[in-house]
Amino acid sequence: MARDIVIWPNKVLTTPTKPITDFGEGLTKLLDEMFESMKEAEGIGIAANQIGVSQRCSWVGKEDGTFFEIINPEILETSGPVTLEEGCLSVPEQFEKTPRFHKVKVKYQDRTGAWHELEAEGRLAHVLQHEIGHLNGQVFVELLSGLKRGLILEKMKKLQKAMQRNKKS
Repeated sequence: MARDIVIWPNKVLTTPTKPITDFGEGLTKLLDEMFESMKEAEGIGIAANQIGVSQRCSWVGKEDGTFFEIINPEILETSGPVTLEEGCLSVPEQFEKTPRFHKVKVKYQDRTGAWHELEAEGRLAHVLQHEIGHLNGQVFVELLSGLKRGLILEKMKKLQKAMQRNKKS
């Protein structure tokens, strides 16, 4: 079942997530709910804290339209600074040029607990950095200038108020 996407600046989005140690049914259920939420919102990735769960797992979309999960990921290496337009399910309808890296090397676990290493570049590297940023308690707007961040913050506060009003009615 899909869950609501948490809107920035909610504290769950700015707090580092907890490592996953139990690779059982609870994790499978969480990953399924995350996937449903991401698909419903038409995203290309989602982190657990974006549905209000402070656990270190995420879905990452590949350029071919498929997805894979990353659990307890770490970025091992980065190279080739690049600026790319970026958006986020937790910051709806806001897109800004954001500093990232063209290439990354990542270590992560799958849902069985097995470790993997992946070298990625381009869009996949971008999505990996974005989702791992979420798990570290960082939303892409924190990489922007104070002025841009402030303007987006005001829009998100208005959106949160409107959503609260809609829930009450």
